Amino acid sequence: MALKPSSRRDRQVVRILGILGALLEGSQTTIRQLAARFGTRRETIYRDLRALEDAGYPIVGDDTGRLSHPRILPEARRHSPNLRLSDSEIKALLWVAKQAGTKTPFRDALRSAAPKLRAMASAGDAMVTAGIDQVLTEGDWGVKDYEPHRETILRLVEAIVRRRRCVVEYQSPASPTPKRYPYDPYRLLSAAGGLYCIGKAPPHESLTTLAIDRFRALRVTDEGFEIDRDFDADRYRTESFGVVWEKPMNVVIRFRADQAPYVRERVWHPTQRIRELPDGQVDLSFRAGGEFEIARWILGWGDAAEVVRPPGLRQYVQLVLARALKPY
Repeated sequence: MALKPSSRRDRQVVRILGILGALLEGSQTTIRQLAARFGTRRETIYRDLRALEDAGYPIVGDDTGRLSHPRILPEARRHSPNLRLSDSEIKALLWVAKQAGTKTPFRDALRSAAPKLRAMASAGDAMVTAGIDQVLTEGDWGVKDYEPHRETILRLVEAIVRRRRCVVEYQSPASPTPKRYPYDPYRLLSAAGGLYCIGKAPPHESLTTLAIDRFRALRVTDEGFEIDRDFDADRYRTESFGVVWEKPMNVVIRFRADQAPYVRERVWHPTQRIRELPDGQVDLSFRAGGEFEIARWILGWGDAAEVVRPPGLRQYVQLVLARALKPY
């Protein structure tokens, strides 16, 4: 959905003030780094810098004159922008910090940030911001603990932003010892309470998805890499049902009438459609790959869900159910 003009303008203002703040700090930043930081194109950053120049802030290049390494003249550093959070933003951040639970990475930093956020709230909202901590109880069932992997996550973020090849030691559940190999990280993926990294392990051409908690060591090298032009993060998210990306298929699942309300109230996949049937049942259809993950989700509904198509997925679920009966 396109942003409203006012929302787009607000984002531009915040971005320009953020760029100004970075330059006033005297940090040695680049156009590429600023674009990555604010999630926009380099052309947009250049346009923002011109807007700052029009506002009276002298922007120059580095000592060799390269404008890709912008800096601001010392006399302009006396004027520092003051970015303030609104009460709504403070409450939203406190909510997210509380909802993140005790297994999230950076939980100690979130805990120490919460009192500071509450102190920033206006007097009228002080009771509400203080109460968020008391009214919300987080559930950590089935969630992995990522606090021990905080440094690994930060190194992966650095490698992704700077596009630097890594050397990893990774141990899959099926392997008795870790394996060491180069890895080009493209994007982090959060799915079903787990955190993963999507990338490539050269010389292999296929995408490789690694679980963060299975890294035994990770070193960021000075060797750069280029992201495959065919990689599309939005397509990956849309065409997968979880972590595994496989060739997408058209899936139709029929749900019993008594479970239909629970099916309707959630978004199970970005491509989903729901068709109401005369007897109260519903057909949920979507297009995604990952047979194992889709089947595992279907089996979680017990006898309330039936695979209508494709035939291969229906046969796969039948086989799993037959195997599940043997121990009983």
